[in-house]
Amino acid sequence: ETNYFQKQPLSPDQHIELLESRNLIIPDKDRAKQYIETIGYYRLSAYFKPYQADPDSNFQTGVIFDNVLDLYVKDRKLRLLVIDALERIEVSIRSVYLTNYANEVKLPSGILIHQIIHLNF
Repeated sequence: ETNYFQKQPLSPDQHIELLESRNLIIPDKDRAKQYIETIGYYRLSAYFKPYQADPDSNFQTGVIFDNVLDLYVKDRKLRLLVIDALERIEVSIRSVYLTNYANEVKLPSGILIHQIIHLNF
C-alpha cells in the first residue's frame, strides 16, 4: 500500500517554528497561533507565496505575519463582494425568468414560485 501523505502533521506551535525558520517575522505568536488554528495553516499557506523569496519557501527579508494575514483578509473581502454580486444576479435572472414564464403561460398571480419550478425542472 502506497502512502501518498509523506508529511507528518504539525501542531500550530510547530507551524510557527517552521515559519520562523523560513524567516517570517511573527511578533505575536499567540495571535498567529489563533489564526493558524481558526483559518488553517494550509489555507494560509496560499498567501505565503507572494512573500517567499525562493523555492525553499524562505520569506523575503522583513516580511511579517500581518503581511500574510492582510492579504488573506483582502482576498476574503473580495470573495464576499463577488458572492454578493452573484447572488444579486441570480435573484434578478430568476425573477425575470419566472415573471416572463408566468406571463407566457398565463399562470395566476397567486401561484407559488416552487410550483413553477417543479413544472419545468
